[in-house]
Amino acid sequence: MGLQNTTLFRVLLAVKRGLLAAWILLVKQGHFRSVVNGAPVAADGEPLPWFTYPAIEYLKQFDFSDKRVFEYGAGNSSLFWAARAREVVAVESDQQWFNRISAISPSNLALNMHADQESYVSCITRQEDMFDVVVVDGKWRNACLEIAINCLSPEGIVILDNSDRYAGACKSLRERGYLEIDFSGPGPINGYAWTTSVFVKHPIAIQSRYAPAAPLGGLNEIAADED
Repeated sequence: MGLQNTTLFRVLLAVKRGLLAAWILLVKQGHFRSVVNGAPVAADGEPLPWFTYPAIEYLKQFDFSDKRVFEYGAGNSSLFWAARAREVVAVESDQQWFNRISAISPSNLALNMHADQESYVSCITRQEDMFDVVVVDGKWRNACLEIAINCLSPEGIVILDNSDRYAGACKSLRERGYLEIDFSGPGPINGYAWTTSVFVKHPIAIQSRYAPAAPLGGLNEIAADED
């Protein structure tokens, strides 16, 4: 019997592939660096949202350069959006995080600090014009969603993190005509998988940059039958 048909070979192959997958997650996607930094970052130190890695890669394909973004919950995600969008407005309930991001805030990022629920949730209503992207990744998420969709442009998108914990909120958005796109898997810092969901209406106004998919840790191969 050849070595490739033995149980030992299959075990060794599984270990090899498991170590490769761990290396991709820990090193290529920046998980190790995120844990050390105590904040979501890519392998090169670029700030990342605290979303699942599949959601982050999906969002990177779009051109947000002329879009307005509102965030419930500020952090490295605010810096991520500020590097891609025309304008970012964020509200935070934690004074330490607010101070941390304020110290390095770029000119197109406006931060608001509100510790009480009413002011935090309604912050979006005190902004001028509608938003193209609303991110709900902070406190009082159900209440935030109820208000946020009234401040969203007709073809805008909603991003709800930890959506696996908010089945009722997801159902409410679907009933309002949104298509739910779930991205489950690991993400920065955490030692478990979760779900980040993107809710869209068709046609989506945010255009793709049409860059070929290039997953971190991928094989970088072209299919033999690709023209």
